[in-house]
Amino acid sequence: MKFNRLVLKNIGAYYGNGESFDLKTIGIERNVVLIGGKNGSGKTTILDSLRIVLFGSFTYGLKPDSALYLDKIEAKLNSIAKKENHTSYQVILDLEMVENLKRNQYTLNRSWTKNKKTIKESFSVFKNGQQLKEKDVELFQTKLRDETPPQLLDFCLFDGEKISQVVSRETLAEYLRQTAKVMFNVDLFENLEADLDTYLKQEKVFSNLSLEEKKLVEIEQEKNDLLMKKNGFIIEFESVEKEIDEKTSLYNDLERQFHVNGGLEKKERDLLVKKMSDIDNRRLSMMEKNRENLISIFPFVMSRALLKNVLVQMSKEAKADLKNEFINTIPQDTFKNVLGVLLDKNDDDIVSEIYMKLTGLMSSDEIMPIHKASAIQRAEVMSFFKQACEFSPKEMLNDFRGNTQLIKEVQVIRKQIEENDASSDLKELLDKTQQIQNEITTIQFKKEQMIVLSKELDENIHLKEKEYEDLKAKVIRSKKMGHVFEIATKVSEVSRLFRSMQMKKKLQQVELETARMLQIVYRKELFVTRVKIHPETFELRIFDPNQEEINIEILSAGEKQILLLSTVWAMAMCSKRRLPFVFDTLLGRLDQTHKKAIMEQFIPRCGEQVIILSTDSEINHEQFEQISKKVSHLYTIDFNSDLGRVQVSNNYFGMESNYEFSS
Repeated sequence: MKFNRLVLKNIGAYYGNGESFDLKTIGIERNVVLIGGKNGSGKTTILDSLRIVLFGSFTYGLKPDSALYLDKIEAKLNSIAKKENHTSYQVILDLEMVENLKRNQYTLNRSWTKNKKTIKESFSVFKNGQQLKEKDVELFQTKLRDETPPQLLDFCLFDGEKISQVVSRETLAEYLRQTAKVMFNVDLFENLEADLDTYLKQEKVFSNLSLEEKKLVEIEQEKNDLLMKKNGFIIEFESVEKEIDEKTSLYNDLERQFHVNGGLEKKERDLLVKKMSDIDNRRLSMMEKNRENLISIFPFVMSRALLKNVLVQMSKEAKADLKNEFINTIPQDTFKNVLGVLLDKNDDDIVSEIYMKLTGLMSSDEIMPIHKASAIQRAEVMSFFKQACEFSPKEMLNDFRGNTQLIKEVQVIRKQIEENDASSDLKELLDKTQQIQNEITTIQFKKEQMIVLSKELDENIHLKEKEYEDLKAKVIRSKKMGHVFEIATKVSEVSRLFRSMQMKKKLQQVELETARMLQIVYRKELFVTRVKIHPETFELRIFDPNQEEINIEILSAGEKQILLLSTVWAMAMCSKRRLPFVFDTLLGRLDQTHKKAIMEQFIPRCGEQVIILSTDSEINHEQFEQISKKVSHLYTIDFNSDLGRVQVSNNYFGMESNYEFSS
């Protein structure tokens, strides 16, 4: 299969009647189509569109008209076109397939019509210019899925982000197992073994089996059920991971749309609400303080002179009270007796004079008591007087002016939020973003639960396999040759053996090809002479010239990525399948040395067609010079925020002016 042309109409960020990409390549001499675009420009939309136009709902393992599939499609339709109530959305792909030694040209047109509530999909196929009938379209789809299963295309449509996740999530072995199974068609033998199991379960066969044989069949059934459950679990787990990736991508896209349209992201909106709340709290606290002052202090400020007179009166009353207390406590006769011990008895006048002067020091005023205040009450009045004296009308006036300014600031922020919320489109985007974020959290929780259940399932499978093998050995030992059970078991065993041998043989070729590619692509200091893939566990190991194993975990992210690329590339080469390679943001994690090796050594060995989606930082002038002679077509896609759509130009960030290209 080889892609010739891709047209996108109102898909993703591609708005309008159609952006067309000529994907034809010229043999292995010019086998590259280079599409450049910065982050968020629409590169991944191209990758997704290729999958969807080929396989429709099977891309996601769903039924054609399922609500979940249509939801996924609806999320990929251009938001401006939806807002303008466009009814047509299309992905068109021209491709070439070799059938019975003849090259046939196909045009696949997958389109969707949309109204306010529903979305409907149509699919048509043209073969060599003639439209296929509905029945023939179904046959074509079946043949396409048989010859190029959707999961196989997953292995040659390299998403740089996914490649990184495969390695980092320690799912490398399972990834290689699934890749090898599809690439080398060993799933056909798995189907044969399943047919034999079904045969043994037929009533006329099953009824003639011994008790131990029946028990063995039952255990095998239980074991197969567990394995099927495990396979289903793996598919579901991958689906969950894929769903997380898709929803994360959708979340990022909604966020981008929200910003492009001037919307406030939730966290920004929350910050504005908090800022408005902080200003309100500061303003209310300030005005409450002034209100308290107006109620409690301001009346005393207004009658500060009167308050001062009260204090003077209280002070005089206090002194008079002290004088009276002294006179009552120490009358003049008592005072005379006390001083008489020291003075002459004839000095009464002197004693009287001292007594008068002493009491006079306490208070000289004859005062009529008014307040009769205690010491605490006098202190309170003194405090009020002090606060009244310290009261600053200018400070209060400044506070009132400040309050007015703060109210204006709050009004500006509130207006910004209200305008944002008032836009129905933006509100819809905001609500949808929040909904997607909640869904991502829910799915991640489900994924964590699945990891725990998967470990329990592995343990049960191990126990059931051991039980099965022990009983099978006992049954076979006790039966004569030619028994139907033994024959079926032996055929099944032969199938498994053949499948195992076929896999070992293919994996040996893959090991050699992978090692050869790694020797070309890796730096000299990381020289790999041997690659080993365990045929049962699919554990991948690499060895240096001294046959010492190199710990894969110590490899950098870029080196791990090259290891996986080389391995899957080797599988594709050994399978002899004619497949295009599509690389989406493949080179971001690689250093300059490895980029050069990928450009000059890896890409030319990827067959007739390689479609590269990259940023200008992944393939800059230096890398562009390395690959320019292999390029058939160049494109730069740029998302124009003002127009809200992708614009396509026939160049690669303007770097092509110094190089020659074929027409």
